[in-house]
Amino acid sequence: MDMELLLVLLLFLAIPVVLPAPVRLELARVDANLTGHDLIRRAVQRSLDRPGVAVPRPGGGAGAATAADGGRRSSAAAPVVAGGGEYLVKLGIGTPQHFFSAAIDTATDLVWMQCQPCVSCYRQLDPVFNPRLSSSYAVVPCSSDTCVQFDEHRCRSEDDDACQYTYRYSGNGVTRGTLAVDKLAVGSDVFHGVVFGCSDSSAGGPPAQASGLVGLGRGPLSLVSQLSVRRFMYCLPPPVSRTPGKLVLGAAADAVRNVSDRVTITMSSSTRYPSYYYLNLDGLAVGDQTPRMVKTTAPPPTARRGGAAAGGGGSANAYGMIVDIASTISFLETSLYDELADDLEEELRLPRATPSRRLGLDLCFILPEGVGMDRVYVPTVSLSFDGRWLELERDRLFVEDGRTMCLMVGKTSGVSILGNFQQQNMQVLYNLRRGKITFAKASCESMP
Repeated sequence: MDMELLLVLLLFLAIPVVLPAPVRLELARVDANLTGHDLIRRAVQRSLDRPGVAVPRPGGGAGAATAADGGRRSSAAAPVVAGGGEYLVKLGIGTPQHFFSAAIDTATDLVWMQCQPCVSCYRQLDPVFNPRLSSSYAVVPCSSDTCVQFDEHRCRSEDDDACQYTYRYSGNGVTRGTLAVDKLAVGSDVFHGVVFGCSDSSAGGPPAQASGLVGLGRGPLSLVSQLSVRRFMYCLPPPVSRTPGKLVLGAAADAVRNVSDRVTITMSSSTRYPSYYYLNLDGLAVGDQTPRMVKTTAPPPTARRGGAAAGGGGSANAYGMIVDIASTISFLETSLYDELADDLEEELRLPRATPSRRLGLDLCFILPEGVGMDRVYVPTVSLSFDGRWLELERDRLFVEDGRTMCLMVGKTSGVSILGNFQQQNMQVLYNLRRGKITFAKASCESMP
């Protein structure tokens, strides 16, 4: 790489990108053209393909060398949940601007998109970005701090200093390519020197409507970190609604202060999952039953809260729960899920149905003849996070499927996940400076 160009690039990487004013974006639903049940079925299937976290493997971490890698250690690898996404945002990249749709994901960090020439890409609807046509595109050198901050990285070749990354997801999901910088248009604002992954090989990633992913996680390469965003919020309409969702980056996100029905929870940080928005789940209650206080049968991931180990600032017995906008359904650790199922069966007093093969949901109940879900008693399910209770009512718990209603929660042997179905019709505020998340029950139409 030319020395003068390298110096300019390193200067770009050293200067923080700052959001000048609040940015408001529309969120389009994946498969928005489908009918309600078909949309939910496909969203549930993507969620079932998604759960679980890729924990470091013995002797090599999440990026350990495999035979598929030709015996080499994979570059710029990080453990993240499975790729996917349910909400799309429209962005522009390069000079001239190339507009594309990308899935947003609060459980990943990297901003990446598929690029030409594609070695092995999934089918996407938008034209694939050609970096050679952008005059503002530049590769990130593998000797830069941006590249070496990854656990593993490598240069493209002895004669080419470009940083090569492999970003792995749980299961078989993976994206590979070149780490680069370019101009990024977010709403009407254009930001220079935004680091992104230019992928030429991807598998198990987002749906075809998305050209890539926009990570909103807590890591340094996420979009919110790169734009120095201290607060952001979103509101997601119900799955069958034709109204688009909303995403606000910046100070306007403080509007939830005007919502009376809200709960604010302090986030924890996990040494195992440092990029996630991670909450201490320490209790669960169904209806008027006595709350079940969570007791783990195995040590949870080491969590820190407010600078102290969990137990000083948070509950030593807490399960971890990740707030994940890209998963439609929520997931609970198996023993906690089984307790929830038993409590719901006791409260509902409805016969259990066989699992819904059409929707892919396990816990279903038979509705009375000629009676819809809206006419039967459904108890509130409340989740306690360090003593702060988040209440989930009927429409955030069940979907109706013919003569049955099915719980939009699955079980997992990994970390629990709070999915977007349980967050619908809420204004969800992330205050990154204070380390808090607020769930405010208000319609998306009232969001600024």
